[in-house]
Amino acid sequence: MLSRLQWRENIPLALPVVFGQIGHIAASVADSIMVGRLGVIPLAAVSYGASIASVPFVFGIGLAYGLTPFVANAVGQKRHGKGIRLLKHSVIVNLVTAMVMMLAVWLIHMVASQTGQDAKMLVVAEDYLYIYMLSFVPFMAFLAAKQYLEGLGDTKTPMRISLWGNTLNITLNALLIFGLFGFPAMGITGAAVATVIARMVMAVWIWRHLFVSGKVTVPEWAAAVYQRHLVGGLLKVGIPSGLQYIFEVSAFSISAIIIGTYGAMPLAAHQVAISLASISYMAATGLGASATIRVAQFIGQRKPAKAREAGTSLFLLTSLFMVFTGLFFFFGRHIMPYAYTDVVLVAQSAAALLVVATIFQLSDGLQAAALGALRGAKDVRVPTLISFLSYYVVALPLEWYLGTVLGYGAVGVWAALAVGLTLSAVLLTQRFYKVVS
Repeated sequence: MLSRLQWRENIPLALPVVFGQIGHIAASVADSIMVGRLGVIPLAAVSYGASIASVPFVFGIGLAYGLTPFVANAVGQKRHGKGIRLLKHSVIVNLVTAMVMMLAVWLIHMVASQTGQDAKMLVVAEDYLYIYMLSFVPFMAFLAAKQYLEGLGDTKTPMRISLWGNTLNITLNALLIFGLFGFPAMGITGAAVATVIARMVMAVWIWRHLFVSGKVTVPEWAAAVYQRHLVGGLLKVGIPSGLQYIFEVSAFSISAIIIGTYGAMPLAAHQVAISLASISYMAATGLGASATIRVAQFIGQRKPAKAREAGTSLFLLTSLFMVFTGLFFFFGRHIMPYAYTDVVLVAQSAAALLVVATIFQLSDGLQAAALGALRGAKDVRVPTLISFLSYYVVALPLEWYLGTVLGYGAVGVWAALAVGLTLSAVLLTQRFYKVVS
């Protein structure tokens, strides 16, 4: 039986993380809605660009999340100085990773552009992609500070900065995409420029907060000398965490490439549906991040039973939220796509994909929450193998078979994703209870 205390402690911790995650995806949703007004080709170009960039992007997020359980452990052990040393090393790791991410975007694009994509779409997408990837550097700097604060249990500050930063992003989107109030009309390139500017502001803001608030002082920062074993520890948790995100998100990204071979119209419908599904997914990753914090704190205090209870309560919260969003997608499937496009065929195709999204909402949420809880227990190797099995061994071959061989198109591709997500959710949840038993 879960104690009321767990609910009272988990909900205030989780909600700011959830709202912060939704803030990040809101800017992406705004990109799709605004660009959708420019036509099918620009919308398909954003879908292609987002799919290409998402693989290295989520790897960076997963790697940055590796800091949180270490800081939360240090909090549980009341070792403040160790937390600051970890933060400094996380900055080094994150900035180097940002450079690798940019190289990865270029390489993936070089390969994906040779897979029979629409030629007009590729021309538009390339400018967007090369500007957008410049935002990786400030975003990874932001994530280092964000994960440190969340490890301390301060989830409200990152939420506020994320929400204001993404509000700026959305505002700049409107100004630069459409050329409002004297700004140049840059089309989808304007969306990329807006993202770069907003993420620079967020990075400066959160680092200023760290020092002004006294959570980090200049003497403490200067005293944190380089120690190779700290980098090794961060990478030991961060790299598998990044791979976990890659296996899932790349399954969706590769699905966009597969669907792109069916034409620009199905790809535009995929972008509409994935944009909506990403909102609930990012909220679920927020609950997973909260599970990381709570489980890591209890593990640091050597209270595995409490860690199990914290994980269970967050699994239940995630399930309730995802069931609600699934119903919202199902009953709103004939209305919501028109926020992105006025092309009837695109909207109808997106509505069919939202039916599949309804089916996999619970699985998607549970696997995200379970990954977060396992990360809090620093159990990352087996979950990484589970993610690989679910998406690369099962989902990806099934995407090609259902979508292309059997001819079910985009709906078949999404049905395969639902199978992979469900398998992942079952295995990861079982793994968590085994680890904390």
